[in-house]
Amino acid sequence: MDAENEKILLQVRLFRLAMESWGKSQQEIASLFRQNNIYKYISDMYEEFHIQGDEANLKEIEAYLKAKGVA
Repeated sequence: MDAENEKILLQVRLFRLAMESWGKSQQEIASLFRQNNIYKYISDMYEEFHIQGDEANLKEIEAYLKAKGVA
């Protein structure tokens, strides 16, 4: 599998984990991710994220959102 497909799979896994962990609907997470460029953030952080577990990655996303004043 090439890196671009791996990035997409990582984005999907983190999207689903965010839904479960944050108790939000698909629409709410999709809106949050789009409005805050989380998909791009995941892609940009791929080198770090692909060697960490998804839980750690979600914590990084939470910190990113908090730093932006969102969470």
